[in-house]
Amino acid sequence: MTKRIILLALLAAATGLAQTVNCVVAIVNGEIITLLDVEVTAAFGLGHGPAADPDADPRLAALDALIDRRIVLGLAREVRGVSGEEIDAAVAELRASLGPEDFAAKLARFGLDDLDIWPYVEDRLLYERALELRFSQSIPVSFTEIERYYRDIYAPERARFGGTAGPLERVAGEIESRIQGERRARQATNWVRDMRSRADIEIKKDCLK
Repeated sequence: MTKRIILLALLAAATGLAQTVNCVVAIVNGEIITLLDVEVTAAFGLGHGPAADPDADPRLAALDALIDRRIVLGLAREVRGVSGEEIDAAVAELRASLGPEDFAAKLARFGLDDLDIWPYVEDRLLYERALELRFSQSIPVSFTEIERYYRDIYAPERARFGGTAGPLERVAGEIESRIQGERRARQATNWVRDMRSRADIEIKKDCLK
């Protein structure tokens, strides 16, 4: 993290963004999050997902995601680094989703090049991997729960899109996977929330003005 901050500071000095880099938005267990970190994460959509409130400042959602990542990656010592090929593939996917022109324009806006976005993508991949490793255990789902999900959620969902649900016995495996995925997501959310309550977090709101 320190090396990345130094690199971005040098880049900023060359592109007139030094003031942005030197503005510390948050300190999480001794690690800093800069305004540039927040703005890059927001601009490239590298947070947890769309903000619940579409009118909210996207930087707040990005900051929230970055705080979670600092905490989880500080605890997840068992997580191995992702390969260059994985990061390159994720960056290529990001470029495709944004469109090459928009992707290039965002890089230019911050005075970055392709390699400078790698650390942000790497942190997101490591965060996701850490949660997958922690919550990879099998989650039992009863047939009664599958039936209820089929009746209350799966079948109505298909009907809304003009389709049919198909026989329960044919889609039971898909429904079971859905239920397990939703439970893992809730477990992960609750665990991260608990870790945040124990972390030393200082947010400097003036930096976001």
